[in-house]
Amino acid sequence: MCWLVLSLIIFPWLFGQILPVPQKAGSLDADKYEQAVQMVARANAVPFVGPLIIDAEIKKFLFCPSGDLSCLPPIPPEWFQFLVIAQNVFSIILVFFIGLALRNYFRIK
Repeated sequence: MCWLVLSLIIFPWLFGQILPVPQKAGSLDADKYEQAVQMVARANAVPFVGPLIIDAEIKKFLFCPSGDLSCLPPIPPEWFQFLVIAQNVFSIILVFFIGLALRNYFRIK
């Protein structure tokens, strides 16, 4: 359980390193960027649900490096998909171990 909570700290930092920072240097854009990165990382922490709940506008905001939201198609950075898959697999393994630990705990008693 601790590793799952720790992953909510590590993966937003990793996504922040991979995703391009918007070209517009405003505090509103910086806050929106930070919130979008946090949303992507937290959505992917829940196994099988993450890619389904990330809004298309958030993807455009994160994947258009020029800040122009009309770019089509929005192209993710090179290592983004690998990081998403790694986080999903890591979360699935952790949830499996949590379930296994609970099963073993109640099985012994």
